[in-house]
Amino acid sequence: MFSQFFGAKPHRTRTFERHVPPPYLREGEFEKLPAYTACPCPSANDEPITLARYLFVYGFFFPIFWIVGVAIIFSPLRPTPEWETGRSEEERQRLLARMRDLELKWAKRCLYAMVALLVLIMVLVTTFVLVRR
Repeated sequence: MFSQFFGAKPHRTRTFERHVPPPYLREGEFEKLPAYTACPCPSANDEPITLARYLFVYGFFFPIFWIVGVAIIFSPLRPTPEWETGRSEEERQRLLARMRDLELKWAKRCLYAMVALLVLIMVLVTTFVLVRR
């Protein structure tokens, strides 16, 4: 239909040829499909989900969460006594340090998002006030 609109000649086929399914290969005449693995991206499984990450994401819907996320920068990460009891003390300290680094990364992102929002509000208010004069 579109090709006729743009000036192409109509292609005529017999009605029984249009409804014939494609030929299928017999068993053994096709290649084996490759084996698929899980997502190879490193951040999918390596990075644990932290509270600061949730606060950053949900801060786009309720910006007060960004203020709470910034407070994580100033609060120490203290695990409960029964946290990761099946691991050695060295492994627990390494995991705790990694989680603290991730918490700080997402808490800083909360800070940047909150500052960007405040700058945007100040620019809008300043523009509104100058236009009203």
